[in-house]
Amino acid sequence: MRHRLLVTLFAILLAAPLAAQGGAAAAPVARLDSAATILAGRKYTDWFYADLGDSIVAHSSPQVKEKVTAAQLSEIQGQLTAQVGIEAQVISETVVASDTLSAYLREVKFELMDEPLVLAFTLGRTGLIYGFFIRPKSQMPAEPAQ
Repeated sequence: MRHRLLVTLFAILLAAPLAAQGGAAAAPVARLDSAATILAGRKYTDWFYADLGDSIVAHSSPQVKEKVTAAQLSEIQGQLTAQVGIEAQVISETVVASDTLSAYLREVKFELMDEPLVLAFTLGRTGLIYGFFIRPKSQMPAEPAQ
C-alpha cells in the first residue's frame, strides 16, 4: 500500500519529461555537463526536502509549470516525509544524457523504507527543470545490456 501511494503521487509529476523538448529540428544545443547536472540536481533535491517548491517551480520549464504547483510539491514532500522518513543514505548519483537534456538520478535509502527510492530531475542546458519524479527503485526501467 505504501508503494502504491508513493507511485500515484509522484507519477503526477511528468512521467515523460524528455518529450517536453520535442518540436522542429534545430541546431544541436549543448546540454549540461555531468558535474553541472549533479550540482543542479543536488540543489533541487535540497530545495525539495526543505519544502521550497516555489523555488523549484521558479526554475522549471513552462511545461512543468503547467502541470505542477508549489502547493502540490509541498503536499508530496510532506507525504514523503510522513511515509518514509528522512533521507538516511545516498546510494548513488547518476547522470543520463539524451539530446539536449540531462537527467540527475539519485538513489536514496530512507529511514522508514527498506527499498531504495530514485529521485530524478530532468534538466535543460541552462539547468531549467523539464521533469521530476520519485519512484521505488524496483519500478525503474531496466538498464540496457552493454
